[in-house]
Amino acid sequence: MKTSTTPPRRIAFVHTGSHFHLATLKDPAVVALDVADVYAPELQPGGLDDYDAVYVAARLHPAVRRRIAPVLVDFLSRDGARMYVDGENGVGDWLPGTTEVRRGTNFWAWRVGEDVGRRSVNTDHPFWRRLSGRAVHWHYHGVLDHPAVATPLVALADPQSEHSAADPWGLEYRAIPGHRNTLMYYDEQTFPAELVVSTMDASYHHGSGFMPGASQLLYRMFRWLGE
Repeated sequence: MKTSTTPPRRIAFVHTGSHFHLATLKDPAVVALDVADVYAPELQPGGLDDYDAVYVAARLHPAVRRRIAPVLVDFLSRDGARMYVDGENGVGDWLPGTTEVRRGTNFWAWRVGEDVGRRSVNTDHPFWRRLSGRAVHWHYHGVLDHPAVATPLVALADPQSEHSAADPWGLEYRAIPGHRNTLMYYDEQTFPAELVVSTMDASYHHGSGFMPGASQLLYRMFRWLGE
């Protein structure tokens, strides 16, 4: 039997210990990937040096996220490394070259059939071999602007009418006219590391046990990080 001589990538799951983070770590499919449990409140400079890839879990505690942001950005300076930043992580506050505008959320648009303007884009890009429509079309929490060299993968289309749509908290959730309105992008040029950023909070919904598309995205991102 032939065996590979390339060792598997060492993946760190950086989290702040919320119930959905811990549930994700206990998922047998995640356990089988030998993902390392990296508790962000204890993360120090150099604490990611032993890893080849990092999954930044959704909804890190804001105070902890601010403290470890330099550690995450420093990891991106490593040639050949990979990072996925899950949603609801305020990337506009700490990730160089990216800004974020918060948007509302229609949680069930994918079930009731509302077209909120979400579109797969640049579908000829090789990264789409790692994605699927189901994995990225459930919901989002913001729109991103990013370095011009990055490739948008999912975006909101410009609104077709002047009528806005708001969630139960009064936050509008359709595209902002004239904005990039990116929901997920891939960037292999801004940093030595490869980077994927999303405003979809996959590990939150996976660990909370609802939104099946979120589980699809989480598994696919872990698969990419481990390649």
